[in-house]
Amino acid sequence: MSAVTYVVKLTAAEGKRDEALAVLGKLVDAAQGEPGTVQYVMHTDSTDPNAIWFYEVYADEAAFQAHAGSSAMAEAMGALGGLLGGPPDMRKLEVVAHKGFPA
Repeated sequence: MSAVTYVVKLTAAEGKRDEALAVLGKLVDAAQGEPGTVQYVMHTDSTDPNAIWFYEVYADEAAFQAHAGSSAMAEAMGALGGLLGGPPDMRKLEVVAHKGFPA
């Protein structure tokens, strides 16, 4: 399986979640035009009001690198200054069983 999957947790600085969501929403919009980005889903956490989660699936490592190196990502990272309470927690996952997952 060549698909690459990440789960990313971002923690907004206190009182800055809505601003962070607005910036991160632009990444979701940009991902619509990335052919190798299979899924790019932003979530809020029902138990932690400052947590923002991403579930990301890319066709392969090259597609992930293209997303990570995109101008939209660079712009978002610059705009997030002061909006996050710490660094992202980014985890690369390995699929061991699935239903409906891109092979």
